[in-house]
Amino acid sequence: MKHFILLLFAVFACLGISKGEDAERVLIIGNSYTYCNDLPNVLMALSQETKHPLEVESYTAGAMSLRGFLDDPNHSKAKSLVQSKKYDWIILQDQSQTPAYKPEETMDSVKRWTQLAKASEAKVVLFLTWAHASGKGKKMEPLVDMQERTSTTYCQAGVANKAKVAPVGEAWARWYRKHPNKVLHVNDGSHPNPEGTYLAACVLYSTITGQQVKGIPGTLKLNKRVVMRVPSGSAKELQKTANATTKDFTAQGYLDKLKIKEGKRPTTAEVKAILKKGMSLSSIKELAGAPIHTSSDSGRKTYQFRIRDGAELCAYCNSSDTVEQISIAAPGKPVEIIDVTKLKTNE
Repeated sequence: MKHFILLLFAVFACLGISKGEDAERVLIIGNSYTYCNDLPNVLMALSQETKHPLEVESYTAGAMSLRGFLDDPNHSKAKSLVQSKKYDWIILQDQSQTPAYKPEETMDSVKRWTQLAKASEAKVVLFLTWAHASGKGKKMEPLVDMQERTSTTYCQAGVANKAKVAPVGEAWARWYRKHPNKVLHVNDGSHPNPEGTYLAACVLYSTITGQQVKGIPGTLKLNKRVVMRVPSGSAKELQKTANATTKDFTAQGYLDKLKIKEGKRPTTAEVKAILKKGMSLSSIKELAGAPIHTSSDSGRKTYQFRIRDGAELCAYCNSSDTVEQISIAAPGKPVEIIDVTKLKTNE
């Protein structure tokens, strides 16, 4: 019997049967958000702690957009890799600001990449990225409006192209709501620290495999080399955040919730109807909800709100939060500025 077992091992070795060859092959097309902290190897190392191992490769360039990878001849290798038919999954990560501020470019790029991937019989995952943040150290505040715009574009692209969406940015937003003093950004307010990359890997893994992450160590290794190290307590919380985000997430579900949210926002006319001299910021908050961003400079405070039909409302207040000026920026229209100090009071 002993000799028979040894013979079986020898046969398996000759056939090349191994855990690695059972793994699905993944290619990530992205920029510094992907190569910072070596996300591809972190994702691969994390997957090897599970029953669904992944072989992960990447093609990246700093600050590059998905359109740039398509159109720049210096990066033609990106298309060649996708067309090679070597991969089961293609993960697409656009330049961080493009989905929020040039959504039509992201939509077009995803369509073109998806056509290439499907021709190579690969499935597509969209890497929904996180918003930038203001501040430094433990006082970082993610840009809520940028996250909403980014998430919307990726979800629209996912639905339009029948691609999966990995809600990494939504997981980051959830983390910040629960752990406002435990940042995921580095001090540039854009790139991820190790915890941010760890969370991204968890979300990407769950999106690809359909499995939640649990019991994954904070220290991850590939071939005995450490590729990620976060405290074990943080690793556990990051996994919980990833699972809570991906559990019921769908691109269409996100868009449906956004439509309901949009319907509750005030119109430009409703905002104008409450404006009066000496009004407090609280009146605007009652109508438009919490601001999506705040800032101050030399005693003057600025509060930014989202209102109906993609418009933005900015309230400029004095140190006592009395509104002095309003600006309304609606898509395709000139910015409207209203001097509230010259309006009538209730009297």
